[in-house]
Amino acid sequence: MNGAPSTNGHSTESVRTRGGYDAFFAPIAEQAEPGAGGGASASMSGAASTGVAPHLPAGRPEVPTPPRTADQRARVEGSGSVTSTPAQGTSAPSFPAATVDAEYNQTWSRQEPAAATTSDTPASYAAATPQFDAAADNAAASWQSADTAETTRPTGQPAAPLPATRVPDRTRHDTGARVEVMPAALTSADLLADIAAARRAQLKSQSGMRGALNKVGFNLGLSPAEQRTEDRRGRIRRQLTSTYQIAVVSVKGGVGRTTVTAALGSTFASLRPDRVVAIDANPDFGDLPTRTSPHPYGLTLRDLARAGNLDAFSAVHSFTSINEADLAVIASPWNTEATEALSGREYSSAVEVLRRHYNLLVVDCGTGVLDSVTNTVLRTSDAIVVVTPATVGGVKGAVATLNWLNSQGMHHLIAKSIIAIAHHQAARPTVEVDHIEKLFASAQRPTRVLPYDAHLGEGGEIDLRLLDDDTALAFEELAAGLADGFPGYPAASGDRGGWR
Repeated sequence: MNGAPSTNGHSTESVRTRGGYDAFFAPIAEQAEPGAGGGASASMSGAASTGVAPHLPAGRPEVPTPPRTADQRARVEGSGSVTSTPAQGTSAPSFPAATVDAEYNQTWSRQEPAAATTSDTPASYAAATPQFDAAADNAAASWQSADTAETTRPTGQPAAPLPATRVPDRTRHDTGARVEVMPAALTSADLLADIAAARRAQLKSQSGMRGALNKVGFNLGLSPAEQRTEDRRGRIRRQLTSTYQIAVVSVKGGVGRTTVTAALGSTFASLRPDRVVAIDANPDFGDLPTRTSPHPYGLTLRDLARAGNLDAFSAVHSFTSINEADLAVIASPWNTEATEALSGREYSSAVEVLRRHYNLLVVDCGTGVLDSVTNTVLRTSDAIVVVTPATVGGVKGAVATLNWLNSQGMHHLIAKSIIAIAHHQAARPTVEVDHIEKLFASAQRPTRVLPYDAHLGEGGEIDLRLLDDDTALAFEELAAGLADGFPGYPAASGDRGGWR
């Protein structure tokens, strides 16, 4: 054959010496002899000089792979240095593994150049395999980077934990230079009220000419009189922060004290959302139940004072009677068979229970201010209504009542007293009411005139729905004047309604 004989990796000299198939099948030593590298280089050089490619066995790559020892293979495949060290006594060049993927090598940073080719490396071998140089450089850089990262951790110790993620600090705003979004003058309540809804819902008038026009499609608001009514009833509904007691007194009998108590208590009960009770504390002949509503079983204030287990409101409520205005009424223990008058001790025991369940107490007192029960009522009350008829005798009795309260040191009652001038007849009274009002105005005491009403003159149960408009208005004015004196501050601890 014209081609060069196959040497099977042996040098040309050894093949020529042995010759034939013996040289072809002869085993190669694990470590090449000193002259083997040179022979191989010479054959490669010869092939390169002649321009004829050397004959290689089937299955081998076109470019021969440089020999590599077991120690070099272990160091390349493991985590050691990437620079291959030739075996002792050989002149083989030092190459890393040339089969490393070039694309994988590009992801690593090059830190050091590959090991330089030894001086005894044939130039023909380096020229025949130029691709090994670039691959060696890339492999050396990549494996050297991996080895550097790997050697930073001591052998046999676990990897250091990752540093904890630091939460960024909250953004600090400069509070020194505060920006005012809108001036305070532009956020006033008056300005905000001006920019409210242009067309607000309003109450429509239900009486008079305005009410008639509203029925045919107009939308007219309340009249001045209706607006005053709303304001007055709002005063009556003023919230109470403690139990409040009003006493209705007069040192003269037959002046309409019980009638005023029944109508005033019914007015409060019909307009206020809380509980109102009227108490008949007349030790002589108390007829408050006949003006309101009698108890179905005849229970009285004395029964309440002697009863036990009154913690529940339902138990206390069973001693009262209710009229059409939801006014609770407790009757006086007086009857035709009574042998003992109501005492101040019994009244105190009963009212102590009532104060735990009712907000407003209206008490009908007797004519004798020196009685123990009347004296107890006055000393535990917060305001009084002095009733006087439009007569000379009635006016003298009202003045005497105020003077007696002043002499007894009850100045707080005088400061919150109202004089109720009651008309008992439809005819014009013999005494000018204006003069009576001026008299009490000189003592800085307000007055309310209660006109004559046929329903009140009947002497039976009082129903506010049957009163004349002027009479109902007069009792509302009286109730509103008393409500103006309600305490507007929270009661002190342990205070159950201004006991004095």
